[in-house]
Amino acid sequence: MNEQRDLSQYSSENKLVNTKKRPLQPDKYSKPKKFKSKEINYKPDDIVTLFKFELQQILMNSNVLNTTITDILPYGSRISGLNISNSDVDFNINFVSKTPAKKVINSFANKLRQSQVFTKVFALIHAKIPIIKCTHKNTGIDCDISFNNVSSVHNSHLLNHILSMDYRIKPVLMKLKIWAKNIGLINTNGFSSYSFYWLGLFIMQVMGILPAIHDLQKSVPEVLVSQWNCAFSKNPQEYIINKQETLSESDILHFFYKYYSNFDFGKFVISPYTGCPLLKKDFENVEQLPGELWRYKQFYKENKECQKLLFLGTCQFKMYTQDPFQHNVNITARVTPKIFEKFINACTELKTN
Repeated sequence: MNEQRDLSQYSSENKLVNTKKRPLQPDKYSKPKKFKSKEINYKPDDIVTLFKFELQQILMNSNVLNTTITDILPYGSRISGLNISNSDVDFNINFVSKTPAKKVINSFANKLRQSQVFTKVFALIHAKIPIIKCTHKNTGIDCDISFNNVSSVHNSHLLNHILSMDYRIKPVLMKLKIWAKNIGLINTNGFSSYSFYWLGLFIMQVMGILPAIHDLQKSVPEVLVSQWNCAFSKNPQEYIINKQETLSESDILHFFYKYYSNFDFGKFVISPYTGCPLLKKDFENVEQLPGELWRYKQFYKENKECQKLLFLGTCQFKMYTQDPFQHNVNITARVTPKIFEKFINACTELKTN
């Protein structure tokens, strides 16, 4: 398999990593022209359609603290295509208001309680990303509602598109998710399902099955959320990948276990945007980062005095996985040393099976 790909090699510490690095080309990555965001098109299932209609009826026609709701958009597993029959329904509510956000969210929660369409309504306003958790009374399906979190909507559409690239991707990701849940890796002190999906997708980038996210952005207009580009091309002619058709789902899973059991998390960052590991120390001297990450370089210069906004300031532990769109976000930031060790041990045990 290594002879086919020539993408993975052993470092001097005998760690299996992909050390391929793109050359810096400042002119190529100079800041492009800005484009207006395009409307997001999605194909929700019937449950999503029902929930959206009911949320609109409850919230959009009510006067909540002089707040204007601009959109209610679904995201998560039911949009990415990685859901099962009883998966939660996730929504993002975009709103503008002069009232403090916590008060607005509490008011939304009260409206949901009063409607009696949703039960068990809890507003988690002190969470890093405030959400309302509730249960739909008629179906019994849980619903999570976040606010002004449109990047999650784009992330879900990106996952949905990636699933269409190769028939092996969805079954591999679902098997990884079930495995991770069964051994306690996916929980509030460990991985999210989303972050674990990206560990699997990164492996397929290293193997040549999937392109880097940067390659999906090369020839399409920007869709900016804050200062991060959430656009991606759906045209397969615009990126070149070696699908490694002879590899089975089992081969990919085996490579996953082998790769991460040997990966040096102390030195390297997992970067789906570049499709290869990056040196952690380069995030301290950002001019050493690849040219593709010019947005993060700019962000660093504008925010270097605020450590908690920077990529290496997002986690007190050593596992760093860069969000494919928001390059200052570490999507494995909550993985504790105990869960991290369990992950490495589980991979080590399975790599020889």
